[in-house]
Amino acid sequence: MMEQNKIKYILAALAVLFLGVVFCGDRVTPGRQEEEMAGMFESAATQGPDSPAGSAKIYVHIIGAVKKPGVYAFDERPRVVDVVAEAGGFTKDAVKSGINQAELVEDGSQVVIESKRDKREKADGEQPGAKKENGSDDARLDLNTATKEELMGLTGIGESKALSIISYRETNGKFKKIEEIMNITGIKNGVFDKIKDKIKV
Repeated sequence: MMEQNKIKYILAALAVLFLGVVFCGDRVTPGRQEEEMAGMFESAATQGPDSPAGSAKIYVHIIGAVKKPGVYAFDERPRVVDVVAEAGGFTKDAVKSGINQAELVEDGSQVVIESKRDKREKADGEQPGAKKENGSDDARLDLNTATKEELMGLTGIGESKALSIISYRETNGKFKKIEEIMNITGIKNGVFDKIKDKIKV
């Protein structure tokens, strides 16, 4: 009888010891808990909502003389040549000189590809692509191409003077400078001073 009780006590002790080992093995120490939490936060910080690999997109806005201006997304920092290629390449009017196509582009940057027309406007003191009050790219009236109605819109220029301007350029060729308009009968310094900033050749 005593042998049986002794065996029962031994078995009970072994069971308690086994449960203690299992329980302790499943516990996580505070230090380990902190490490796991830190790892979870680091993982969340490096992963974007739409990027399974955790890499943020680089967005670049390209405008000007390219075939498909717009905003493009890249998986890593692109170079100017990559952005231009994504936008369909240069147009025929693009000014490629002075562009460092090997330059790295930052996220949120705007790449402007200048056209030959933009360059001419800058040389003339105009803002590229700016719209003037008459809706054209240049508010000044070209004496060599203006119609009678357009010329009549100038201060001091009536129908007869407008026809004289057209007749003068047909007879003598294109105006070479705006001061030549004073060769027209009835157009002198007073009228010229009022219109000189509104005309060009």
